[in-house]
Amino acid sequence: MTRKTPRDSEDRAVLNSLESTYCPDVIKQAREKQDEMLVRRFRGHAYAIADIGCGTGYHGSIFAPTCRLYHGFEISPEIAEIARVRWAKEGLSNTALFVGDVADATPASAFYDLVFCLYFTPGNIRDKSGDMARYTDAYLDQNPRFVTVFSRFYRALKTGGTLLLTIYKDTPEAEAAQIDFYEHTGQQVITPPGLRFVATREGFWSARWTRRSLLSNLNACGIAEPDICFHDLNAIAWLIEIGK
Repeated sequence: MTRKTPRDSEDRAVLNSLESTYCPDVIKQAREKQDEMLVRRFRGHAYAIADIGCGTGYHGSIFAPTCRLYHGFEISPEIAEIARVRWAKEGLSNTALFVGDVADATPASAFYDLVFCLYFTPGNIRDKSGDMARYTDAYLDQNPRFVTVFSRFYRALKTGGTLLLTIYKDTPEAEAAQIDFYEHTGQQVITPPGLRFVATREGFWSARWTRRSLLSNLNACGIAEPDICFHDLNAIAWLIEIGK
């Protein structure tokens, strides 16, 4: 009998949320507006694209048919396999999957035109700990795992390239939407109200951001504030555009 690990539990929670027919209206609205903006600006060009947390391959199906190459980075082997099968069925020969913790990836410098980290995935990146007290405001204002990942992928951008992140705002409406979504996808929230993140018994963890906390993290990545643009999606979300 195969022993289930905390990683397995978190992967299953993520897959349940990706496959669920339930999605709070404000989250659905933010996702749809994000995708409309990205499609309008970036589909149809021969870009080299990295997708951090590519999930089941949804965005690859949108952008890979016309881009030069599409690299998906996904920590869950089960979820990555869904993306691989999907892209194979669609005949996408310019895609590749890198399975494992994206913090262990070492992308080549000046390689990609676009780097995506969408659907609130930036808020899932953290040093793993069962001690929720570890994730203080100071930690969230300069998350070492976030800094590791996005420092590397910012270096992996060509001059003139763009890094795009979708993040939750630190608002009561965003926190309520997170809790609603996780509880409706079979998870049990274990964090008290009012923290800047929500964690579940299944191992899922999702942070919310202030402007100051995001700028603090990105500055630690070597990204200057004038190169960072906040696109307002709705009451709970920003699409962050970072130019190089």
